[in-house]
Amino acid sequence: MSTSEASSKKHPHFTLLTGAEVYAPEPLGRRDVLLFGKSVAHIAEHIEPPSSLPTAVVDLSGLILFPGLIDQHVHIAGGGGEGGFQNRTPEVALSHLTTAGVTTVVGVLGTDGTTRTVSGLLAKARALEAEGISTYIYSGAYQVPTRTITDNPRSDIVLIDKVIGVGEIAISDQRSTHPTVHDLIYLASEARVGGMLAGKAGVVHLHIGDDPSGLKPLFEALDQSYLPPTQFTPTHLNRRPELLNDAVEFASRGGVVDITSGIRPEAHDKVSVKPSKAVAELLGEGVRIEQITMSSDSNGSSPIFDDKGHLVAMSIGSATTLWEEIRDMIEKEGLAPEQAVSLSTAHVARVLRLQGKGRIRPGYDADLIAVDSGLNIAHVFARGRQMVRNGQPIVWGTFERAGQGPPHGTPEAQPDIRRHHGESPIRRP
Repeated sequence: MSTSEASSKKHPHFTLLTGAEVYAPEPLGRRDVLLFGKSVAHIAEHIEPPSSLPTAVVDLSGLILFPGLIDQHVHIAGGGGEGGFQNRTPEVALSHLTTAGVTTVVGVLGTDGTTRTVSGLLAKARALEAEGISTYIYSGAYQVPTRTITDNPRSDIVLIDKVIGVGEIAISDQRSTHPTVHDLIYLASEARVGGMLAGKAGVVHLHIGDDPSGLKPLFEALDQSYLPPTQFTPTHLNRRPELLNDAVEFASRGGVVDITSGIRPEAHDKVSVKPSKAVAELLGEGVRIEQITMSSDSNGSSPIFDDKGHLVAMSIGSATTLWEEIRDMIEKEGLAPEQAVSLSTAHVARVLRLQGKGRIRPGYDADLIAVDSGLNIAHVFARGRQMVRNGQPIVWGTFERAGQGPPHGTPEAQPDIRRHHGESPIRRP
């Protein structure tokens, strides 16, 4: 029996979350939510704990319950490398994601498709899933012809369960291989048919760089083919104001645009648009909220180049920016909570065809985040298991605490679950 199987058997069959203000992401009011195993079983104004089975009762009074975040752009196996081997970014740690409210990730490769491989990306995705969250990957890297596990992207999508599309393919960037319009059409056609055969989204996830051409290569590919705009999911569209204008045009054609929460104005980047403001601007230009998603680019490198292409600064993306920008949309830009949260939950699940994800609904995965009145993350559940309590991780990646305490999977590393056997429920903050 594996460690994860052994630890799961120690958990009660039922977990009852009581008294939270629930956004599913649409507002449901104050509700109790009953979890059974990895799924949401029932939602009602009041639910009595099942009398015949062990039940953990968690009091969420005064808290707001949202679906867990789906981050569709994370360099889970590391990325970067611009400027030398010392700039290779590390693999993501489980607790970095869970404390940021992320319960589902889509892993990507980036600039480096040489020392980083899709096989390694797949292995890391399987590791994170074994540790407790849900994972998918894109097959490919910046380069075209792109990197794959089998001999072509279509086969990767059809034959490998976790591969849901192709990406991140770079256009309008000095680090790209400058694919032709025909290259983009061919790659998108491969991904589309692969998705059809496998019952998956089969999208092409596009990295949009700093080059002035912006989304022009994408527009040309659409103009010269019968591919629908939804075949492509371009990201980093808040990189500069002109690119945001291209995003408005792409949305007017029916496309979905992705804002990067990790791209924000700072000392070395004075041209990018703050993500929360970018979303507000898109809405102000008539883009429908359903056409906007947001991802973090966590663990990817964030290089800054001068006008001659020289590297002048380097930083690393963080998953924490995702919730920070959602909070700013609510507090600073005036979006309703259900609108802001949908960008990284329900919308992503719809675009990427992630079944059972993105909503709090009976039968869906029990991926949940509870936040306080200040919109600070308090508790996180992934597939029914509590991963974060009072803002602190209680489940760690396998080697995160090496030499610091109990290993992953031991009782000391697991949630302090109290069981209800029919008597008065035991509640905890």
